[in-house]
Amino acid sequence: MKIEVKERKEIGTNKVKHIRREGWIPGIIYGHGEKSSHIKIREEDLIRLVYELHSAATLITLDLDGKELQAIIREAVRDPLTEKLIHVDFQHIHEDEEVTVHVAIDFEGEAKGIEEGGILDIERRHLTVRCLPKAMPGKIVIDVSDLGIGDSFHIGDLELSKEVEVMEDSSATIVNVLSPRKVVEVVPEEEELLIGEEEEEPEIIKEGETEAPLTKEEKEETKE
Repeated sequence: MKIEVKERKEIGTNKVKHIRREGWIPGIIYGHGEKSSHIKIREEDLIRLVYELHSAATLITLDLDGKELQAIIREAVRDPLTEKLIHVDFQHIHEDEEVTVHVAIDFEGEAKGIEEGGILDIERRHLTVRCLPKAMPGKIVIDVSDLGIGDSFHIGDLELSKEVEVMEDSSATIVNVLSPRKVVEVVPEEEELLIGEEEEEPEIIKEGETEAPLTKEEKEETKE
């Protein structure tokens, strides 16, 4: 996958607003021990790139003013109101340097436990791994066909290349088949007791990952 990007001299909130109006999206390219490069990419090109990516663990060839760089997308920032892309971070990848990435998990087949009335419970859809770029899996496929009621598939059950190191607990469950849930009928008296009770709002935890510190100007860009 190849995409063209341009060096960007416009830095700062007001200047990046201007280039967005002209159809560009600001971004940066950073790498281990390297100075960050300010770049811009055509909005339609970035939209197509994000749409075509099936996993964050996908190598992209960036054509930076004629110089080709291997990279992955670390973060694509969207406006919280309009959902439009407003900033993108690329990490420059070197062939001889290991990289930590989130790999998507695909599930195939139909668990036999579902035919028995069970419920397929997927607990993880991504897995964090570390490896060299050449060994980076685009996705991880798990066949759930043999899972019956009460069966589980754990991280330790995966058969991955020895070149790929899983960064999570091997005992953690990826998917399992639960017994049918029991439906309990609520009698009128119990319903009355529930009136007026306040539900606790769930705690929202936003997971993010930043590989390199951003400058004050770069932080401002992602907010606008």
